[in-house]
Amino acid sequence: MRWRKLVLSSGAAIGAAAAFNALAGHDVPPLDNPIGGEEGTFRWRGHRVAYTRRGSGSPLLLVHAIHAAASSYEWREVVDALAERHTVYTIDLLGFGRSDRPRARYTARFYIGLIGDFAAQVIAKPCVLVASSLSAAYAIVLGARDPGRFPALVLIEPTGLVRLHDAPSTGGDTARFAFETPVVGTALFNGLVSRRSLRYYLERIYWDDALVTEELIDDYFCTSHQPGAKYAPAAFVAGHLNLDVRRALRRLAQPALLVWGEHATETPVEEARGFLTSKPDLDVAIFDRAGDLPHDERPGDFIETVTAFLDRVTPADAAKPHGSSVKA
Repeated sequence: MRWRKLVLSSGAAIGAAAAFNALAGHDVPPLDNPIGGEEGTFRWRGHRVAYTRRGSGSPLLLVHAIHAAASSYEWREVVDALAERHTVYTIDLLGFGRSDRPRARYTARFYIGLIGDFAAQVIAKPCVLVASSLSAAYAIVLGARDPGRFPALVLIEPTGLVRLHDAPSTGGDTARFAFETPVVGTALFNGLVSRRSLRYYLERIYWDDALVTEELIDDYFCTSHQPGAKYAPAAFVAGHLNLDVRRALRRLAQPALLVWGEHATETPVEEARGFLTSKPDLDVAIFDRAGDLPHDERPGDFIETVTAFLDRVTPADAAKPHGSSVKA
């Protein structure tokens, strides 16, 4: 009798989870291109990687952060202005945005390979790498490995020193397995990316709560409820996307700009000190009235700062000292 009750209760729980999943994904449309520009597709390891391109001039590659609702939508406020002087590429990493979301073994090396191959095969010339959060850690490794292909870096609140640098743990693997289970794992993920949870997350990472609009929440919700949306975030939760950048950071030979929001909560501005200790000649821009997405909260200042940085570190000026600090 005890086993019968256990089976019945387990079946009821799974049924409830399945119903929750069906409701969570109801009427969620496929993603459109959220930022405009010429659309392109890059085939990598048998999967489709979506990207956009606009403008003309020396190329910039913009790589979004990694979280449960990540996509190139992050760059919507800056791409047009940057494209006035550059050819601007934005990429949706596999597992996110409009790219395929296979049940792959996502790791830091996986994404480093993807970004590097995209730059080599699609852009096919030296480009400035602009990356956010965990993707900025990947940019540091790529820059240290191939300074000729990436002659300058813009690093927005990178990880890899204070956080998201540890090797995966047994507990992390357990969490990944839980997320990847077909019914219960999907329910766990859907709870993580519910509208209520997304609002809480966005109000934490934006300094100005007024920017957390229903339109923004709708985009994050739609992005995080596409088929296969849970697989890459599961690897993130497990720690498989973590990367220690200490050695690579010290080896950087090209100019690099470090950008931070003064009121960041996920990656507090105090963490910038660690990067400056390891690499004292980094340029630094700290934006007040900005949180974890300073390029989105302060797009005008971000564009001005990045443009001035790139103007100063063109090949003719590359030999000049480039360490400085500004506060906007």
